Amino acid sequence: MMVEWALLIMNDSMIGEAASRDILTMKNMQTLVQISKDLLKEPVSMVNLEMGHVEAVHGEGTNEEALTRFAKLLSEERKLRRLETAQ
Repeated sequence: MMVEWALLIMNDSMIGEAASRDILTMKNMQTLVQISKDLLKEPVSMVNLEMGHVEAVHGEGTNEEALTRFAKLLSEERKLRRLETAQ
């Protein structure tokens, strides 16, 4: 399992209104919510620097699972820091 202190989930393939930050219509917001839900279901991936393309990271699960693990890691880190400052 990879231990990381940062998590970036991104989609650089959006086109049209979904790719614009200025279109705040209900339809576009619903589209963005669906894109986000779909991204969470995709496998964790990284850019292969030698080949220049994105590859799934085997054994890391989905973006949703990685986000859950990362949130737990941050929560534990916060608890430890609070304990250290309380002493």
